[in-house]
Amino acid sequence: MSTIAFEKVGQAINDWYKVIKQHNKSRAAEMREEIEIALPNMKENQNVLIYFSLIDSRYKLMTEDYNESGELLNNIKAKALESNTDDMIQYYFYFFSGLYQFYKKNFVDAINFYKIAENRLHKVPDEIEKAEFHYQLAIAYYEIRQNFFSMSHTQKALDSFKAHEDYTNRVIKCKMLFAMNKVDLQEWDEAVDLYKDAILIAHKSNDKATEGLGYFNLGLAYERQNLLEKAKECFQNALSIPEHQESVYSIRSMYMLSRVFYKIESPSQAREWRIKALEFAEKVHEKVYQAKLNLIYYLYDQSNHTSFDTSMNLLKEKNLWSDVADLSENAAFFFKKQENTDLSSKYFEEACKAKDQILNLRRRIS
Repeated sequence: MSTIAFEKVGQAINDWYKVIKQHNKSRAAEMREEIEIALPNMKENQNVLIYFSLIDSRYKLMTEDYNESGELLNNIKAKALESNTDDMIQYYFYFFSGLYQFYKKNFVDAINFYKIAENRLHKVPDEIEKAEFHYQLAIAYYEIRQNFFSMSHTQKALDSFKAHEDYTNRVIKCKMLFAMNKVDLQEWDEAVDLYKDAILIAHKSNDKATEGLGYFNLGLAYERQNLLEKAKECFQNALSIPEHQESVYSIRSMYMLSRVFYKIESPSQAREWRIKALEFAEKVHEKVYQAKLNLIYYLYDQSNHTSFDTSMNLLKEKNLWSDVADLSENAAFFFKKQENTDLSSKYFEEACKAKDQILNLRRRIS
């Protein structure tokens, strides 16, 4: 077979990355196979090989192969950061490293990688790539409850994505991200309207996975307002969508559905969904959700505050202070309902301490 020009392979990788950003999993898988066949016959070029590994790490994140993504980044780190490597490759290395840290739930580390990448963003000519950067940074800021920073970057991303008809998925995700921030700010009506709009767009564009994620998020908004029947319906709607069922994100919906059933005092259904979620979490090695599923069991099923505290330690070790605050508040209200003032006061105080830790996380951003 004749030698293939590295420029041609580089363009194929560019096209592949575009499809990844559009979240077209089936087409991205096909294109990856085509590029892998071409690589052995390509005229040698180290930058193109590094570029392929970088985009492959991004592909692995999309397909939820998080460990493989991290291994790829670790394997190419030295070459990607050599002084003679071009700015775009260094940008992608830091940006994708941030994405990987985000998926590992190391949100401060993610933001610090993004900030290094941002120093090279002016070298990026592609408007959509800049939009993707702002979108991912907005999500990370949301996770440490920097809501106004999050919404500012979300708006930058949305303005660009809306101008390109091939990025409907990202438009939907931006609307949901706005809604998530609105929930934190307790602007409930705006949040619900944004979620419903996102779900409708996803349904019309046949984006089933995102539609399921929309129902999950709308359910969270209702649960935060203690509208438990509406929340239950949303989580059930999410889990009725096969594409959501097959995703690792279904663990979240099963966890929340179990939690809602406990709250409305339907323990048998709560246990059923907790067991389903726990089996899935163990299968995909989701340690955080295993801990959260144990937490609701020890709280609502066993009223065992000692075991509850032990399971909470995993979330604290991972600096997941938003989850710690949320579950501590739930525990406080649960024990208040039982007229156990000592434990209720304890967990209200734990929630306040967790919120203080969120402020400390913000200070760790370099």
